[in-house]
Formats: sequence, C-alpha cells, structure tokens
Amino acid sequence: MPRVNIVLPDEILGQMDQVAEEEGLNRSELIRQAFGVYLERRAETDQRQQRQADIQKAMKLQDSLRQNLPPWDALKILREERQRP
Repeated sequence: MPRVNIVLPDEILGQMDQVAEEEGLNRSELIRQAFGVYLERRAETDQRQQRQADIQKAMKLQDSLRQNLPPWDALKILREERQRP
C-alpha cells in the first residue's frame, strides 16, 4: 500500500491521536475511515445537487408546456367526466 505523508498542526494531531485511541485505531486507519466518510458525504451532496438540477429542469419544462397550452378548468373537466354514463 502506498504511503502518504501529511503535515498537521499539533492541535489537530493531538485530537486525532485521542480519537484513534478511543476508537482502538492507529492514525492510518483513522484517516482511511475518515476519508471514506468524506467521500460518501461528497457523493451524497453530488447526488442531491443533481436531483435539484433535475427538478429545476423539469419545472422549466412544465412552465414552457403550460405557456403553450390553452387555459383549462380542471374542476369542469372532472364534473363532466363524472356525469358521463
């Protein structure tokens, strides 16, 4: 497995060592797990943003379709349908 060297402020390194000890992990495993969580959250954020973009696109499409259709009365149509034999 490749090695990576990073530089951390003493405060963060101290917190990392404390968490690693509490979790029963070494620094490397703690960093691997933390980065895994980061990647999951990033993917969730990307998916949420894509869904929002898709919704906006659908809303624009609905608006453009609505502008090209003649006005209609939904209640009138429902009443007419109920009265059909």
